[in-house]
Amino acid sequence: VSAIGGGPFLPVAIQCSQTPGSSNPIFTPADGNAWLLAKTIVDIADGNYHEAGTHLGRTHLIMEPFVLASARNLAWRHPIVQLLAPHFEGTLAINDMAWKHLISDTGAVDRLMGGSIATSRGLAVKTVQNMKIDQSMLPISFEQRGVADPQRLANYAYRDDSKLYWEAITLWVQAYLDIYYKSDQDIQSDFELQAWIRELTSKDGGRVQGLPAPQELTKAKLVEIITFVIYTCSVQHAAVNFPQYDHMSYVPNMPLAGYRPAPTSVDEKIEDEDYFNMLPPMDMAELQMNLGYLLGTVHYTQLGQYAIGHFKDPRVAQPLRTFQQNLTGIGEQIRIRNLSRPTYETLLRPSVAVL
Repeated sequence: VSAIGGGPFLPVAIQCSQTPGSSNPIFTPADGNAWLLAKTIVDIADGNYHEAGTHLGRTHLIMEPFVLASARNLAWRHPIVQLLAPHFEGTLAINDMAWKHLISDTGAVDRLMGGSIATSRGLAVKTVQNMKIDQSMLPISFEQRGVADPQRLANYAYRDDSKLYWEAITLWVQAYLDIYYKSDQDIQSDFELQAWIRELTSKDGGRVQGLPAPQELTKAKLVEIITFVIYTCSVQHAAVNFPQYDHMSYVPNMPLAGYRPAPTSVDEKIEDEDYFNMLPPMDMAELQMNLGYLLGTVHYTQLGQYAIGHFKDPRVAQPLRTFQQNLTGIGEQIRIRNLSRPTYETLLRPSVAVL
């Protein structure tokens, strides 16, 4: 619960399963070790949803249709390809490695996470299928989740820092597209772009929800879509990927599976040993630690950095320079914010890597 006026966000009660009944009591901080177990169960559920849904499904997998539709429908010199290609570097290769090694039968996910591998895969699929791009634009997402107002939820650093990047990316995309598209008619006349959005939305293509039909694609909507893609491949992926090392490598902070049942009564005597029995055994703890290190410490490149000569059009130079200057300012603003809030360094510019 968060106090009106921006007080701290604190848990006040936990029910460990969704099945009603006397064997599924509600625990509160007054319940000692039972409360500790209940919080651990929430962390386990959070970790399982995060890995399969928030991370794999809604960054890695949701980008695949955009990568493929771009390769199939846009010439390599098309301005949209030139803008997006650096953000797609490695996406398909990383996803392929995930299928072969992480979410394969007996792979790391199968061994580590509380759900079966079929459940984890199914969750990843559902999060992609249920994602609507028009409802996933950052400002809309915050409003829908009820966390947009800093007066009601003061300490939400991800919201505050990510909005800076969203706005900077929007300005960059707008300035870039202004070079090539002067009107909505220019969008409609670009047959490659029309084929691109058609494949993304087609039932036998990308099946991406929440995108406009080709005849409804406007310049303003294209700015939003491209902003969403760049943001997801960079800032959003950084926000959900790098904390895997910071928060999940120390296994008691967020175990990915529980090894004893949830308490079934507030009167049940829970000892310290019961808590330790809930945590993964040493081999699983080591695997989780190593996986968190592998996934959360690779910083491949930085948002706004393109290879020398990547953009052949000299008109791009000034908008790009402005974008890079804005990113530098955002990094400085985050450093200043961290002097007066609980430190949140995940979205400092050096950490904003492409997917």
